[in-house]
Amino acid sequence: MSDTQDSPNLEDLTPEEANRIIHSHRKVRYGTACWPCRQRKVKCDNQSPCENCVKREHPQLCSYKPNRSGSGKSGSVVGTDASQSKKRPHSPDDPASRSTSNEAREAIKAYEPDAAEVTRYVGQNSLPALLRETANEPQDVNFIRQDMRSLLGLDNSAPFPLMSSRHLDRLTHDISSELPSDREVMKLFRTYKEIPQPFWGFVIDIDDLESRLMIYLEDRAKNARASTKTTKPVSASWLAILFAVLAVGSQYHDSPYHIRTRDSQRYIQISFHFLRLGNFLLRPNLDSIQAMLMTSFVLLNDMKAEASWALLGLTCRLAQSLGLHRAQVLDGRQTAEVVKKEMARRKLWWTCLWHDTLTSLSFDRSPMTNIPCCPIPISPTAETEGWAYLEAMYHLCQIISQRMNPDAVASATYVQILDNCAALEGIREKLLVQLRNKEDCKSALDRLQYFAIRLHTSFMISVCCRPALMRGNARLDPAQKKMLGDKCKENLTETVRMFLAMHQLSVIPTRSWAFTYHGLSSAVLLGILGETKADPEVRQLQGDLISALSATAAKEQTSPQPHIHKTDLDIELSGPLHRALTALKNIYDHGSVIGPAIKREGSISGPASGTRTPLQISQLAGLAGSSSSTGGSNAASTGNNHNSGMNAGFVPDMHTRGGGANMNLDPHQNAALAMAEMRQENGGQMSEYGQTHGMAPFLQPLQPGVLPDLANFDPTTYMSPMDLYDSIFWESPDPFNTGVDSMNFDFLAHPPPGQPPQQQFYF
Repeated sequence: MSDTQDSPNLEDLTPEEANRIIHSHRKVRYGTACWPCRQRKVKCDNQSPCENCVKREHPQLCSYKPNRSGSGKSGSVVGTDASQSKKRPHSPDDPASRSTSNEAREAIKAYEPDAAEVTRYVGQNSLPALLRETANEPQDVNFIRQDMRSLLGLDNSAPFPLMSSRHLDRLTHDISSELPSDREVMKLFRTYKEIPQPFWGFVIDIDDLESRLMIYLEDRAKNARASTKTTKPVSASWLAILFAVLAVGSQYHDSPYHIRTRDSQRYIQISFHFLRLGNFLLRPNLDSIQAMLMTSFVLLNDMKAEASWALLGLTCRLAQSLGLHRAQVLDGRQTAEVVKKEMARRKLWWTCLWHDTLTSLSFDRSPMTNIPCCPIPISPTAETEGWAYLEAMYHLCQIISQRMNPDAVASATYVQILDNCAALEGIREKLLVQLRNKEDCKSALDRLQYFAIRLHTSFMISVCCRPALMRGNARLDPAQKKMLGDKCKENLTETVRMFLAMHQLSVIPTRSWAFTYHGLSSAVLLGILGETKADPEVRQLQGDLISALSATAAKEQTSPQPHIHKTDLDIELSGPLHRALTALKNIYDHGSVIGPAIKREGSISGPASGTRTPLQISQLAGLAGSSSSTGGSNAASTGNNHNSGMNAGFVPDMHTRGGGANMNLDPHQNAALAMAEMRQENGGQMSEYGQTHGMAPFLQPLQPGVLPDLANFDPTTYMSPMDLYDSIFWESPDPFNTGVDSMNFDFLAHPPPGQPPQQQFYF
């Protein structure tokens, strides 16, 4: 290096240039500590084994070999061998780092504070485990040669594979100033800590996060006033947790709908960027798993349930790669720190299982966490004093995962159904004293958690009893169906009642997708079962629920972003919940899910396609008219008169006649036409199924030789309650690409090799 470079002008010398000079002349130090002490950054007594390794009960890991204690070029811990490669792009003497915002890159360090968090788990029968058994030393798979690790799928030293480092740096520079003011951060953090955290427990150690947040905000305030920046490194995964907490807090804060949506979307996008910056796919850790859980939660509350369910699957896979589902035996000989870390790992896994199970149940899909796993994390006093709310939810999800997955429900007998219901009801008796009865609640939080437990357990009991509402269930006799049907109605009513009780005290039920889905779906199913007219209490509950989900919010003068819908409502439902609320309003006002005839010109199912829903019954009317004219019938006057009929002798056979009309009918619409023929043959009698379940006969007796307009058919007359329920909530979209994501995007044309850029192109 030249003298000019060694002695630059002090007036032009920047702190970054000074750091570069200092680092360039620093001597290389060779570590003398053993490998575990170097990873934990603690003092080693250089014994074999050392005192620290003996205390932590892993003396077999105490090694001083240079190739296993040095720079990590070979034989490094899985996920930590890239620690230097992750630090190197952010070091002050890296030209690529100086090309971006130095302050932003120095403030955001993608490092892993605890090497134990990124150790990857592999099963005993895997090839790496077999290599470990045949090795000379009984070390784990972390010491496999670097050139072999990629062949075994263990190499995680590569950068984030789905985005270039140039784009990551650009995004980091753009969001370096996105953290709001200290007051805004603390406002949203308090909202999260007081409302979502006690009910979901996403952050494993909320007190530690708050302590680190205080230090981070103080350092940021000092750097704002100081001329020399002394920012301490912060891991990207920790920043992902911070912005995810702000996103969840925004959803439950007292702000208008579009303000909450704007803030939560912005913060969760920043959180996901920090996940990418920390390379969460190749180097996951406990922080990134927590941030991903909150990301899926934000998507769920933002009415993007499918995206949330898909992201939960990835989160559970990454949790498995860390071995969170595997338990370490706690026999009382471990230190308090080891026990604390093990309980944190168990809590994080059961939080993953919780949300995967409940979301999968909503779609009637098998959860991917239904595997043998670690025991439920409970406090030492849980068996004597009772379960806390989160512990009760862990046990509830364990019952759902093991007994109520689609395969188990499909083959459940009457005795098994009653046993499942008893297990769910037994959770209420094992709670803490202040959560068992409403009179024993000591605080508002106790009362809210009491309502929430009863809501979840009542809804799950109603799910257990649903086989009694399905058509063609030969495993249940009429008496068993009646008993389970009554039990289902009772618990559906209790679910709606608990939803409204929570709504009187908090915004939790209406801001949370799971609570809203449980309450709204229960009210809709009660309406399908005819309880709206039969039970005055049910009708009152349904009316109150409609008012709660249609409540208006305070006016806000500012306008939202173009992609955010501005509304006067406190919440905005979409997709299945929107269709369900519309159906509930029709049942409440008109006694039928299809509503009055004058409102049947268009679909009431919102933006959804409605391919499975029978709510677009007007299609049947047009089909009936076209089919009668095609068959050459002497039909009565058709046109716009909804009371017009058609000659029964010319109803086309759905298998042999009707031509292309059959291609436009779904199975439920085919059932409507078949129902019309059977009613005609039986002299206009009500179907046995409708009489059995007490559904109102919306169809009038038929005149001899004349079929009614099919637009007047109510789905409850030809569909079982569960078929109608599924048709309202869920659709069957075309799995092939339908062109909904088409866009006009022209890539810049490039000339062939060797031709100038101005070359004229001929195609």
